[in-house]
Amino acid sequence: MRHVPTGLLGIVLAAATGMTGNAQTPTTPATTAWPDPAPLRELFDAHGVTEAYDALRQRLGECGRLYRADGTPEATSALLADPLAAAGHAVAWTDRILAAVDAAPAAPFELWRLGAELLDRDAPDPSLGAPLATEILREAEAVEDVFTTRLDLAERLCAEAAAEVDYALREIPPDERAALAERLRALLNEFVATVYVTKGEAHTATWQDGAARVDHAALLRAAAWLMPLTRAEFWEPLKKAARRAPALTEHGIPGVEGRVLAVRETPFGKLVVGGPGDNVWPDVDAMLLLDTGGDDVYRGACCVTGPERPVSVLVDLWGDDVYETGEDQLGAQAAGMLGAALLVDLRGDDRYTAGRLAQGAALCGIGLLLDVEGDDRYEADACVQGAAVCGYAALLDLDGRDSYLGRMYAQGFGGPWAMGVLCDRQGADRYEATGRYPSSYGTAGEFQGFSQGAAVGLRTLTATAHHVAGGFGILVDGGGDDECLVGEFGYGVGYFLGTGIVRDRAGNDTVEGSRYGIATGAHQAVGIVLDDAGDDIRTNPHTASLAGNWDHTVSILVDAAGDDRYEGGGITLGSATITSFAALIDCGGTDHYDGAGSGLSFGTCGHPTDLRNRTRSVALFADLGGTEDSYRRAAGDPAPGDDRTVTRRKTDTFEDRTGESGVGMFVDR
Repeated sequence: MRHVPTGLLGIVLAAATGMTGNAQTPTTPATTAWPDPAPLRELFDAHGVTEAYDALRQRLGECGRLYRADGTPEATSALLADPLAAAGHAVAWTDRILAAVDAAPAAPFELWRLGAELLDRDAPDPSLGAPLATEILREAEAVEDVFTTRLDLAERLCAEAAAEVDYALREIPPDERAALAERLRALLNEFVATVYVTKGEAHTATWQDGAARVDHAALLRAAAWLMPLTRAEFWEPLKKAARRAPALTEHGIPGVEGRVLAVRETPFGKLVVGGPGDNVWPDVDAMLLLDTGGDDVYRGACCVTGPERPVSVLVDLWGDDVYETGEDQLGAQAAGMLGAALLVDLRGDDRYTAGRLAQGAALCGIGLLLDVEGDDRYEADACVQGAAVCGYAALLDLDGRDSYLGRMYAQGFGGPWAMGVLCDRQGADRYEATGRYPSSYGTAGEFQGFSQGAAVGLRTLTATAHHVAGGFGILVDGGGDDECLVGEFGYGVGYFLGTGIVRDRAGNDTVEGSRYGIATGAHQAVGIVLDDAGDDIRTNPHTASLAGNWDHTVSILVDAAGDDRYEGGGITLGSATITSFAALIDCGGTDHYDGAGSGLSFGTCGHPTDLRNRTRSVALFADLGGTEDSYRRAAGDPAPGDDRTVTRRKTDTFEDRTGESGVGMFVDR
């Protein structure tokens, strides 16, 4: 791993796991002085848990090899190999995301560097795009026609990005790219129907012959070239210039309503500029569409790339805008497929509606949606709102009371070989990802989610099929009293070598999950939830929740402060099963824990299958707040209580063997 944890929690975790100061520190220091949860490794040593933990982490660290998954990230293997360090790494990574969006007004370049590091790619050079922009912007101060100068620079940046995209696809002949795009669409639609997509030979071929041949480092360089176009100061001078500019009497763009100020033809599509009044834009074939103001309407597949459009940039300077795309459309609103897409909206209360692959999404590409200011509403179907498959995607919303409605693979979703990020910097927000796709377990009234800091790999049920490791799905909320509702597999969840992370910086939040929800995962994965502050309520009556998991998984929930309420069912509240590790650590406040719906909770762990694997699951429940807490337990479960430390050992039988399947700890201080 390249980074060690920072902050007080990180220091403790680093000390407990033997990480030293010889490793590099994160680019950005931790923004939270996390409360000290006590030296966990020393706790394990003192209570006879270390032997089981060391044996477990050795097996977990080999998951990528044991389960023959292509492209298992080094970072994922390291998290599995040392679960006690996992929270510290997640703190460092999410701090970097927060620092990226805190730069005025945004400097998302660091996102692409983080994505490169997490997925073992070559990171783009920070100098890409920036020196060219600085040089021409300096010259522009002495140039009267700032309008032309800025457009010249924007065109050059887009052309550089397009060249990088072409290089990224160099192993795919140009005359085969359109057919590949159709095959990728079919693969994505099948992926929505089943996570076992590579059981089909055609989709396996699409992955191996198409997706696997895309150069990710070049895609990241393409995104880097576009980053100057995310900055408000780049576009601000055009507001005044646009008011003086005459409208074109003939612009050659059918269906446009409102003033059009400029149209240029470029080798990669049109460069179009709209006036400061209200416009209605159809699906314009544009490399760059700039609207200088007004309450605008964007229709069709706006800001989406493909074989004929390697780069698509849409910038709206101000106004209450509507971005609307039909539900049957695949690709819109900053969707990078075999290309790099960027949508920037600087001001206004906006509404985004779309189908699949939209609102900061990527499929073998790069997609970024940056909304700087306003109370916004996002509605879409699947693979949306900071979601990527074999690529890198982000939705960054910097201010306002926002609502996010997705149905599946949404709101910080990382598919195989991908990083998907949703970061909402501030405001009281609502996140919902459920309600359309029925439960994969046949549970009445429940729906699939795979959203809100979720990551999924391509796992199959046959020995000979193609397996591909999952990526990183990250949801970061900077503050505000938020509501989160998610279906099965959601809110800090991993599946098949995927790593899902949620970081909430502040606010009194409510989170309601379903099966495999809230700091959990299944089948060789990592799920982490970090909450810095606030009086929070987390509810999940279904199994495998609230740092409860299944099958070679690391699940961690750390709450640093606040009077919190936890209500879980099934495997929950710091409980691990089938060669897994789970930890629920609450560092402050007067808290209430309800595990009455569970027979496996509060540090109790293990399963008969652990005996087959010849390992033991390990779990930790720790309330370190120093106050009197409330516990409600399942009948027959050893009674938890305040100011107690209890080692819990579980015995099971598998075939003709009887032995210890799990060892855990309950700690209240």
